[in-house]
Amino acid sequence: MLFLCCSEGVPQGVLSASKITPILVDLHLAEGIYSQRYLQKITRDNYSEDLYLSVLKKYKIDQKVLEASLLYYGKYPEKYKPIYDEVLNRLHFIEADFHVQDSISRAKRR
Repeated sequence: MLFLCCSEGVPQGVLSASKITPILVDLHLAEGIYSQRYLQKITRDNYSEDLYLSVLKKYKIDQKVLEASLLYYGKYPEKYKPIYDEVLNRLHFIEADFHVQDSISRAKRR
């Protein structure tokens, strides 16, 4: 009984599914930005860490809370799968929206 449970059934100090989902989306987007660093001519050694820390700052969470949450959900795949399904849905929506905006932009240039 070390942990008090919150309303979504996760221990205290662990982010709920509704809180961790947008964080994971932004972490994946940050990874995408990082993978494009050479095209952007960014060669700073700590660029990856800067992106990671910017996500933590955006959501006002501590690195230890995120790590504890990832460890917790990693132990419970039945809880993690629906979260990741939602993360993938949101990333697909962002990608689709990007393609629509790109198509509109190209059409305007013609």
